[in-house]
Amino acid sequence: MFKSGHSAQLTLSVIVIGYRMRKQLQNTLYTLSANYQRGVTDSQYEVIVVENHSDDELDPQVVQNLGSNFRYFHREDHSGGPVDAMNFAFQQAKGEVLCLIIDGARMVSPGLLDTALMAFEATKHAVVFAPGYHIGEQEHHTLGRDYSYADEEALMASINWRNDGYQLFNVATFSNSNRQGYLRPVMECNCLFASAETFRKVGFADTRFNLPGGGAINLHMTRQIGMLPESRLFILPGEGCFHQFHGGVTTSNNEQLEQNLKLFKEQLDSFWDGEFNGLRREPSLLGTITPEAYPFFAESLRTFNKRSQRLAANGQPLWPDDDIASGHV
Repeated sequence: MFKSGHSAQLTLSVIVIGYRMRKQLQNTLYTLSANYQRGVTDSQYEVIVVENHSDDELDPQVVQNLGSNFRYFHREDHSGGPVDAMNFAFQQAKGEVLCLIIDGARMVSPGLLDTALMAFEATKHAVVFAPGYHIGEQEHHTLGRDYSYADEEALMASINWRNDGYQLFNVATFSNSNRQGYLRPVMECNCLFASAETFRKVGFADTRFNLPGGGAINLHMTRQIGMLPESRLFILPGEGCFHQFHGGVTTSNNEQLEQNLKLFKEQLDSFWDGEFNGLRREPSLLGTITPEAYPFFAESLRTFNKRSQRLAANGQPLWPDDDIASGHV
């Protein structure tokens, strides 16, 4: 059994779901390896890789070469949706703390695992969000349709990310999940940490999210977990997850984008009394803010101040979901 250096009782399982993204998934898994992550060893966590069948699959040997703490599962699931793969991965996980990365095209920063585990030393009810970014100057769904991963590879080749993953901040922009910074309501988290007990409490991944790419399952689970009364939200301003271009359902400028987004919203709203809102609970900031991340912290603080002033002027609460989750409303 793997052990965490943070606590004799704490174990971590990182779940990564992949589909038709061989190069991107390979990069993501490298950033989760002990050769890249700082402050942890391969005996302190496991990485569970689940890949649905496609025409662009990962070589299992690549996963094995990353360390004995990596486990790879190939599923003959041709739907392209992640929900069943997620629930399969939950069944395999041995950790008391789980990290869920639904989109395997999301590389992470070097201090992510070590810093996230600190939150669970403070409380077993921690919910940890890594802010989301896109590689490049624009969010990927706004790029021209002639843009390809080859363009992104050239950009990534301009930095030494394999030896210093914090350089990814230098070639990134905020993702739509926290477009105005991470000190405002959180729409979704693409790298989410919570206890296995917490994931179990919300029923893991709801199989009714069967639209392309899983629809809005990520937004739904983020709010589900964040709204549990006991949940305590942590945000890691010096860490992040970085989306690579791969022609995703909602992260590329495809012909079905507008129609899919409409369908996703309709389904998501139906689960939340007709209207879904981002998670409006007050976060605690945790970890070191690396110099590369300073500009994003400054922008987050600027938009936070703007929002707080506007709400105060209107007599509105800054974090209304705190009262809702605690039953005070």
